[in-house]
Parts: sequence; C-alpha cells; structure tokens
Amino acid sequence: MNTRASLFEQAVKAARDGNISKADRLLSVIEGKGVSSEKLQINTASNLIAAIREKYNIYKEVNKFSHTFNEGDQPDIKEGVSLVTCCMNRTENLLKALATWLEHDRINEVIIVDWSSDRELKESLHEAGFKDDRIRVIRVMDEPRWVLSYAFNLGFRYARHERILKTDADIMLKSTFFKNNNLQPGMFIAGSWEVAEKGQEHINGFFYVFRENLLNVKGFNEYITTYGWDDDDIYERLKGFGLKRVCVDVNSIYHIQHDDFQRLGRCDNKLENALEELHAVPMFKIRANRYLAMMMPPWKVGREFAPFDVLSDDGSYVRVRRKKTKMPHYVSSDMKQNAEYHAALELVSWKIGAQVYHLPRDNFHALLKSKKLDEISKQDVYEATPKLTWDPANEDTCQKPYRKISIHSSKPKFYIDAQHGLGNRLRAIASAACIAEKSERELVVVWQPDDHNDCRLHDLFDYDGAVIEECFAENAIQKGCTLFNYMEIEAGAEKDAEIRMNGAGDIYVRSAYALNSPLSNWEDENRFLQTLRPVAEVLDMVASVRAPNDLSAHIRMVGGREYEHLACEAADNWTEDGHEQIDYWRKKSHFSHFMKRIDDLIKDGRGNRIFLAADKPETYEKFLNLYGDRVACLSRQVYDRSAVQLRYALADALLLGSAPLLLGSTWSSFSELAERMSKQKMTIEMSWRDF
Repeated sequence: MNTRASLFEQAVKAARDGNISKADRLLSVIEGKGVSSEKLQINTASNLIAAIREKYNIYKEVNKFSHTFNEGDQPDIKEGVSLVTCCMNRTENLLKALATWLEHDRINEVIIVDWSSDRELKESLHEAGFKDDRIRVIRVMDEPRWVLSYAFNLGFRYARHERILKTDADIMLKSTFFKNNNLQPGMFIAGSWEVAEKGQEHINGFFYVFRENLLNVKGFNEYITTYGWDDDDIYERLKGFGLKRVCVDVNSIYHIQHDDFQRLGRCDNKLENALEELHAVPMFKIRANRYLAMMMPPWKVGREFAPFDVLSDDGSYVRVRRKKTKMPHYVSSDMKQNAEYHAALELVSWKIGAQVYHLPRDNFHALLKSKKLDEISKQDVYEATPKLTWDPANEDTCQKPYRKISIHSSKPKFYIDAQHGLGNRLRAIASAACIAEKSERELVVVWQPDDHNDCRLHDLFDYDGAVIEECFAENAIQKGCTLFNYMEIEAGAEKDAEIRMNGAGDIYVRSAYALNSPLSNWEDENRFLQTLRPVAEVLDMVASVRAPNDLSAHIRMVGGREYEHLACEAADNWTEDGHEQIDYWRKKSHFSHFMKRIDDLIKDGRGNRIFLAADKPETYEKFLNLYGDRVACLSRQVYDRSAVQLRYALADALLLGSAPLLLGSTWSSFSELAERMSKQKMTIEMSWRDF
C-alpha cells in the first residue's frame, strides 16, 4: 500500500518530468479520503499539495479554463439583491436557512461559498432537493480551517447585483424582511446584539449594504482570520466611509441557535489553567481581534484580497483554490501574541480590577499559568506586582507617593474611607467634611484607587487637605478610632448608623453615602463640593464645550445583570436587593425614554440646545444622528474607570449642572453629583419618575 509520503515523492517526480496529468492524479489521490496518514498531519499535507500545484502550474495544464481570480475581475453589476453566505460543514443549519431565503422573489441570486466542507455542499443541496437556478456555489479547495474574512470577501466579489445581503449560514429570513428593511443610499442595515432578544445576539453579524460601498472599504478585514470582531470592524469602517448604520428589524430575521463548541470549532479538552480557559472563551477571541485590528495597518483601499486560482466555472458551480504561498497580507506571530496579551489583560481586569495592568508581562503570564481564573485573587496580583518607589527624574514610570501626614497633627482626625464611584465618594467626603468642621476634627480623606475609581483624588482636584491612599478599616479600632461602616455587604456594617461623637477621639467612617449626623446636611455638603478646585485638565474640558444649554441629560445605562462581568458592576458589590434595584433602574434609564421627553421639550421651545453625558458610545451616536447640532458633548474614546475617563466624568458633572433643567437617571449618584455641584438653581427631572 502506498503511503502518503511516497505518493508525494511520485507526484513531484512526475511534475519534474513534465507528466502533469499524472502528477495531478497522484495529488488528487492524496486529497481523497482513501489514503491514511501515518506521519504527515492533514494541515501540513494540504499546504504541501497547494505549493506543488502552484510551483508546477498543474491547474493550468490540466484545465484550460482555469485562471487566477484577480482584484480587477468584476462581474457586470445588475439591479437587484445578491445574498452571500459561507459555510464549512454546518450544512444542516444552512439547508434550513436556505429554504427561507429562496421564498423571497427580491433575492436575485444566492452565493454560497463552500469553504472546504468535508462533504461537498453541491451534493448536500442535490440530496435535499434544491434546484433553484439562483443558487451559485463557490467551492474552495484544500482549506484546513475556517477563515470568515477570506470566504466572505470571495463571495462579495462574485456577487452580480448592486445590493448585497450578507448572512451567516444560520440566519433565517422571515416574510417581512424586505418590507421592514428598506436599504437606501447613504446607509447600511445591520444586526445589533444590544437590541436582540436573549439567544439572538448573533444577529450582530448580519448586514445589508450596497455592493459598491462594501468593496470601497475592502470588505472584511483579512488581518482577522479567527473568530470575533470582524463584524464590528467592518461596521466602523462603513461608518467611517460616511454611511449611517440602521438597525435591522429584529423581528424579520432569526438566528438558529447552537453552542460555542460549534462556533469556535475547538476540542472540549480539560482546561488546566487560566490561560487555557481564556483561549476557550468567545469574548477572548473577540477582544484579541479588536486589538489586532488596531495594531495592524488600517484595512482600506490599497489592501489586496486573498488571491485564488479558478479551477473550473460553469456558471452555477465554481471551484477555486487559494494561492497560499502568495498571500499579500499576513499577521506575524509577534503581533498575534501582543493582541492576545492585551485581550487577556482586559478580561482578567474585568474580574480582578485594573491592577493587573501593573504586572510585567512575564509575571502576568506566569500567574495565568499557575492558577485557574476563579482562583486568581487581588492578593495574587499584588504579590506579583513589583513595588515601585518615586524617582523625580523618572516620574513617567514610577509611582509618586501620596501625602500620608496630616497637616495639623495635634487635632483629632475624622477619617472618611470613600467607596465606590465618583458620585458616591464625593458625597461621602462632603458629608464627612461638614461633620469634621463642626466637631473640630481634621478631615483625612482615605482615597484608595480600585475597580470603581482607578484614579487618585489629586488626578481630579487641586486638593490641599490630608489624603492617604490605603484604607485601614480592619485595624481602625486597634488604632484608637471609633469605627462606622456603611458598606452593608461587609461584616459588621450598618448603613445609616448615626455618627456619634464619643469624646475627642478619632473617627473612622467607611461609606459610599452621605452620613447620618445632625452636623451634616444637604446644603452644607453641596457648599463644600462647590469649593473643590478641579485640575486644569478638567477645566479645559469644560471650557471646550458649548454652554450654557437649555437642558442637560445624564443617561446611565451600564449596570445590572448584563454587566456583571465588569468588576465595578459585579453582584457582590451590593446586597441582593441593591443589585436588583440597580438592574431595574438602569433599564428604566434607556436613552429612548429621554428622547421622548426631549422631543416634547423641543416642541415647547425648551430643548434647542442640549448637553449630553452618557456611559455608552451608542447613546452619543443615537443622539447626534437624531438631534444633530442641538447636542453638545465631550467626545471621548474611553468608557472605563481610569483616571482619563474620570476626568471626563468630572467635567461632565460640571457641564450637566450648568443648564437650568437636568434630566437625570434615577438611582444614579452621578446625576445627584451634577445637582450637588451646580451653583445655580436647577429643575430636576428623573427618568421613569418624572418622564
């Protein structure tokens, strides 16, 4: 019995001798399923076959109709719709979806790229009884793994109609699709995971676009060759081309559900450590490709599509093979590793906090290999982080220590250990400042950067008071302090306990809320907040935005059960009831509720100038698309809890308070902060309570 290795030797010898027909037959035998493999792996064999065929021009000799599918090869474009899909082995779902596509007379052709399925798709279609003349199959030979960008870009180039409906092989079209989705010049229609019903999130990859616009942005980014981010990347480039994104009617399409095992095509092996666990998660693939797209050159006009040799073409059935040794663009292993490193940092930071970014790369990878994700703690990160000291000549790379000595050492202290987000911390500090002043104590702010607020107080304010960076609530009593803890999820805590002055001793309070004391009140707290001096960077942001405006709107949507993967939104930050309240009110603060109220105010002549502060880029996009120049806002690229973003947040709070009418988000301490810091009398309306 001939081994695969010996057949390779015979094929190469025949090709060298000029016997191209014999060489082709031998290579075809190797490609068939009848030959077992004892040494060569399948992927290696496929690559070697492709290299031999290309070197000896075997296709051109065997098939006189073959040619290379070049960039300039464009079909005559007609009016109508080309549906383009691709598959590799997931034929069962494709057959279900195909039946729904063919029911639409508006679809002029269905192009299916068969990406080296084990069983040729043409046979499956014949067996299932599909004989529609609109079906065209592009069979791609010798591909060892699925690559969405190559496959769909090939299908897009073969499309012969001016509109392209890109759909995965598991998306069904309902009868209302074309009635409810009217594609017009200057726009494209796409799915969105944010508005999809539960279980339908994967409609995010569906889109409907003019062929010319699609090819003007060079289709899918071919630097992305694994699962994830391909759809978001192409949408951003289409928008950058000047097109408006319109959400598909989610009731007009349906995603056939299947698990991530099918989606990623991975083996269900036992995962030994955090690094292996991350590589098995779809979100890791998505984020890695996001970083890859940012690191590589922009995918745009000037980039070249993957080249293919056309082996045969009878109109309805085309056979092609990718020219693997002549790929114009590729991603080096170093770039891929860098992208995966940043994705791993990001996902671990969602669980542990931003402190993981302080780890050297080698320490971070060692930590991931030593434990599973659920076993990694903040203490592990702390122990793996080098301890830096301050070097005035090297401030960019070293940590400058906080002031840790009080100004008036002889006075008793009132320590306020401020917790959670910016609004929570500042109201707790303001309340403590009132109590400290009236009880003749020195206020000491305990401001420890964490998942909720990964910045220092001096990143935001030119503050002259005493500040320390590390809390000591666990040792406060041993250090002679009277301890009050308002953080109800912590052992021994009692929210809203009255702050009692027992003699002249030190007080230590840990809180995210205003304090219960006759020495503190709303007016005095707000006066304190209004005396704080923002840093110059924040004041410059405020000065850059149009003001005053007729109204301001703070829209807080991030939070609740959908965002528990973020460390700052994890359920264990609050009691069960508190988390339920957050989930409830975040949903009640959807931007659509604000738009209805703003539309009424515009009709009344009270909404011509609007300042908007939001926690999602999509909210800004919706407002700017609908209201145009009426809207003023602070443009940004960050939506996290970093020092950069928190400066934007403080500027937002000041700008929100500069309008006579504030539309706020209920159950948001940030809307409260905007009201507190405003130096004018404002009318306040809260989402779902007042509108």
